[in-house]
Amino acid sequence: MALSADADIKFYSSNELIDLPVEANTVIYKGALVGINATTGYVRPLVAGDAFAGLAYRKADNSGGSAGAKNVRLFQGIDIVATISGVSQTDVGAVVYASDDATLTLTAAGNSRIGRIVAIEGTDLARVRLQPVAST
Repeated sequence: MALSADADIKFYSSNELIDLPVEANTVIYKGALVGINATTGYVRPLVAGDAFAGLAYRKADNSGGSAGAKNVRLFQGIDIVATISGVSQTDVGAVVYASDDATLTLTAAGNSRIGRIVAIEGTDLARVRLQPVAST
């Protein structure tokens, strides 16, 4: 039946921030791309081939802890401006990959898919819409 008055809907904003448990003996720095270690299921600074989980909202220091002893808060559905060598206007819409927690590339082989270019901001600078594994 169609609404005839305002309705209160319970909801969760799932594209903003999420807290995930950190790998043992690991430090994730603010601004790092974060990946899921397929062997353990815990997150870590992204390593090429990891499933992309998000961008670190703040530092998480689990350097002396066991797996899951600390959580990291991650951005998920956001755009970032990042350096990607050689990008041009014709790359708008291209898939973006990461080879580590701070290096973006358009090369798929061996790397982790993290999102798509939505705009070019300048020489070697692209606006990238992050698409963590949970949102793809």
